Amino acid sequence: MTTRRTFIPAAAGVVALAGLGRFGTAGAQDATPGASPVASASPVVASIDELPLRKAGQLTVHADQPLYAPWFIDNDPSNGQGFESALTYKIAERLGFTADQVEWGYTSFNASYAPGPKDFDFFITEVSITEPRKEAVDFSDSYYNSPLVLLAVDGSPLFEAQTLADLKPYVYGAQVGTVYYTYITEVIQPDKDPLIFNTNADSIQALANGQTDGDLQSLQIGQAIVTFQFDNLGIVGLLPDGATEMGMVFEKGSEMVPYINLALQSLKDDGTLDALIAEWLPIPQDLREISR
Repeated sequence: MTTRRTFIPAAAGVVALAGLGRFGTAGAQDATPGASPVASASPVVASIDELPLRKAGQLTVHADQPLYAPWFIDNDPSNGQGFESALTYKIAERLGFTADQVEWGYTSFNASYAPGPKDFDFFITEVSITEPRKEAVDFSDSYYNSPLVLLAVDGSPLFEAQTLADLKPYVYGAQVGTVYYTYITEVIQPDKDPLIFNTNADSIQALANGQTDGDLQSLQIGQAIVTFQFDNLGIVGLLPDGATEMGMVFEKGSEMVPYINLALQSLKDDGTLDALIAEWLPIPQDLREISR
């Protein structure tokens, strides 16, 4: 099961998504890793020496490649820019690490939650927390609930839909095993079976080609798709109760989980996490909601 997209060019993602958050600006590029509008707080542990780290004195964090805005900027997780990069440095800071003690590495998205030993303390690249995945790996508490949006071809009658019931007569597409497919079949419950595709890119292409009437995506990826991937697609609206929880991934049984959750809770308690979300993941004010 995957909700990761790998069909948006990194360079295009940085430039064309500049209107969706604070990135692609001179100020963003000059900022130091972990920069945030909220003041720093004291570490939540006495010393990093008490942490069960892969490598002593170093927080080893892996991410996928390529990486996309607004989660990361310039395909570089180490610059502190983008929501997940900035969040990682804030978590590291709350545990007592300096920025140069955070070591980034690569693990593919699908391999991050596959069974078996891991080379990282945690992995972060928009991984949705699901029950099947939790059988193979451990997750942190949720750090972001990504809204789901419905996409359709410009001029489609779906743009007149007001409720979930109005969505039933249409044909939808989704990548096999994704949260999108689950939402279609369990929440929308359309009159016709959805078309299933091997990749998310194939599902989107089918929509653009007229093979399907609608497609589901997370908000930020949906914005990218309609902004510079397909000029004939638009966002119909936000779907009710469709948010997917994202979490950091750990090797099954990792003793780092409670420490990361402690740091994450600290960021939630003092408003740092909310500030990062507002900075990097703003929801457009004119985006309408489809009601139940």
